[in-house]
Amino acid sequence: MRLGRPNQLLRLLLCIALLQAGACASTSPATQQQCEVQAPLVTTLQQAALACEPEIDLASEAAVRKLSLGNEWHGEGRYQAAFDAYEAVLAEHASLLTDAYALWGMVALRLDRDNPDYSRDAAQTVAYVLDQRAGDAINSETAAEARLLWFAAKIMIEADADKDRVVVENRKLEGELEQRDEAIQRLRELTVGR
Repeated sequence: MRLGRPNQLLRLLLCIALLQAGACASTSPATQQQCEVQAPLVTTLQQAALACEPEIDLASEAAVRKLSLGNEWHGEGRYQAAFDAYEAVLAEHASLLTDAYALWGMVALRLDRDNPDYSRDAAQTVAYVLDQRAGDAINSETAAEARLLWFAAKIMIEADADKDRVVVENRKLEGELEQRDEAIQRLRELTVGR
């Protein structure tokens, strides 16, 4: 594992403090008083070095990687693998936000018409769960983003329903066009036949 600069600085300061403590222990009482005055400076520097350490949330990082893989696999048409990745994120429950993105991914996956497991009803159920999770975290800092994901999921479901309406209207219009073409053909036959 590679050490970052804050760790190296902390080790250097710790070595200096130990050397100073060793040097102070072997000197006269007057010199030891000078050494005791410098100790708080070393402690302050150590605390400052620790404050520079980034907090790493490994569970959230792993969940983000799984979300990324799920999105990639969905794009490649590997629907079951994508679903499993989203499900794994939900099982870990790393954070509200990663759960919200996993649920949103599941909605998108269920509404993909190329997916053999296409189901608007399943997508609506997942959106309902997303709505509940976003509502449970109303006072958290990620609540707004979770609510936005729920709105996006709701819009995807409505767009999918609209797509069905468009397909039905298209079929109706195609039928009317066929009838019109048949009528025109009959008129030509009647006109040419006389």
